[in-house]
Amino acid sequence: MARIGPAETLAWLRSLPKNTQTNQPVALLAAECYAMLRDWRGLQVSLEQQNWAELEFVRHAFQTRALRGQDLSAAAKAEWEQALKAANGQKGSLIMLLRLAAQWNWQSEGEDLLWTIVNQYPGEKWAFGALNQALFVDGRTRSLMMLYSQALKRSPSDLAMKNNLAMTALLLDAQELKPHELAREVYEKIPTNAAYVSTYAVSLHMQKKDAEALKVIERLKPQELKNPSIAGYYGLILKATGNGAKAKTYLELASKARLLPEEKKLFDRAAGGM
Repeated sequence: MARIGPAETLAWLRSLPKNTQTNQPVALLAAECYAMLRDWRGLQVSLEQQNWAELEFVRHAFQTRALRGQDLSAAAKAEWEQALKAANGQKGSLIMLLRLAAQWNWQSEGEDLLWTIVNQYPGEKWAFGALNQALFVDGRTRSLMMLYSQALKRSPSDLAMKNNLAMTALLLDAQELKPHELAREVYEKIPTNAAYVSTYAVSLHMQKKDAEALKVIERLKPQELKNPSIAGYYGLILKATGNGAKAKTYLELASKARLLPEEKKLFDRAAGGM
């Protein structure tokens, strides 16, 4: 396939004896050829009478691809549910489905699979990292907060997770999670950690304790304050304590960072009032 392309490869595969064509590796390669050729009807028909034994979940996934390619949304949804059912919660199967979802750019299905892996196999740290990154890039602050909350329940002593939960809860004003207590607790454990200092300063700012917030955040090194992920909050606190000119510099630095929607709104509001 790499040498002569999917069309000629598929023609050769279809020339093989029938019992060879239904061999799993051959059937899988043929399905990939159909998909590369975007022959969705051909893919659907080729898979209908097959059984891939322990790889049935993969066959259902390719059937889903064929049906979606023909805009048969309801049938595709039912077929994907069959793929998940056939995967039976097995880690290796879920990872294979995740790879296919990524290959086909199925963001929603990929995210659902990552949630499943994170919840059922918490030891798979890569899955947590991938889900965290996807939610952050997509600006899904509430989903991030839920992710951190679940992770913290599994590892109550994880300070980084506690800090992440505190910050997202502060941004969403989720007082039921007691973000001010979380922020203070993390800061008191390691008062030299720049991220923890920043979160605690934000907590103080949101409690209208701006003078104290300024004192806390200015304990950081000048270079740490210029970190775009911290600079915006420093600018916010500077503005609140009456130093608008200096605040402008740091709010401009923050504009270079990838921000959550709630952060951008905070910083834009502060910058707009200058």
